[in-house]
Amino acid sequence: MKVVVTGASGFIGHNVLLRAPREWTIYAVYRSTPGLEAFVATHGLTHVRPVRCNLLNEPEVEELARTIGAPPDAMLYLAANGDPVASSERPRFDLESNTLAFVTCLEHCPANHVVYVSSGAVYDGLSGAVSPASPVAPRLPYAISKLASEQYLRFFAERRGTVRSYVNVRFFGAYGPYEAPRKITTRWLQALAAGQREFVIRGDGRNLIDFMYVDDAVDGLLALLTAAGERLTVDFASGAPVSVNDVVNTMASILGVTVTVRHEGVVPEYIQFHSVDMTMRERFGIAPSIAFADGLRRLSAFLG
Repeated sequence: MKVVVTGASGFIGHNVLLRAPREWTIYAVYRSTPGLEAFVATHGLTHVRPVRCNLLNEPEVEELARTIGAPPDAMLYLAANGDPVASSERPRFDLESNTLAFVTCLEHCPANHVVYVSSGAVYDGLSGAVSPASPVAPRLPYAISKLASEQYLRFFAERRGTVRSYVNVRFFGAYGPYEAPRKITTRWLQALAAGQREFVIRGDGRNLIDFMYVDDAVDGLLALLTAAGERLTVDFASGAPVSVNDVVNTMASILGVTVTVRHEGVVPEYIQFHSVDMTMRERFGIAPSIAFADGLRRLSAFLG
């Protein structure tokens, strides 16, 4: 099976390369982040070929298609602006990173089956139970660009016919090894290890995070790569959302320390919704199994 993974130098991308079947031929596409070739060599990933490509540059994407040859069996599209807060400050950058790059890739280097990693952020502004059947009208630029990309994928499959099948995955997030240092799980675990005992949380800390340990996330995405023939949109969440307050308190508990939490200001992405979509479990047999506290212990051990 020939697979393209865009955004391969990112958090999820690193873990996909580590967990993907060795019998797959993987083209690991990255833009500019250094170190992917060394990562591949260090872990003996002989089935992975790193390819540098700016997905906003049409000639480079055309060259990528020539490098790959015949259309790949599947594509896992991870490339994106990964910072929702930055989207409010730089909406054009977000639109280019999340949507224009994806459209350029679909136009010049399509795959037979595409798994697009969208976001639960498309439910921005809603509260309570949500699912892909929920009417959405997000206002956060990051959510707008993710939703637009979902619709472009449908266009290339249903109107252009250059994509045979697809899964739009409204992903609610993950944590674990190789995540960006700015992520609260790594940032706060490292701060606790360094002796910090007071934390400032933006907003009231009751906004929800429904993320999962990265091994569960990657196993689900890899399973969807083999779901050729599907054309659907699904939610992918842990099913056990926690508040931001719970995150810091659980970290303190597993490390056996006492912390003080202060709240100030407001948070741009205040989440009070949770997914009730059961498609991943019932149709694909995918259910995250690593409890939040256990995942934090694994991340803490990785960070040393």
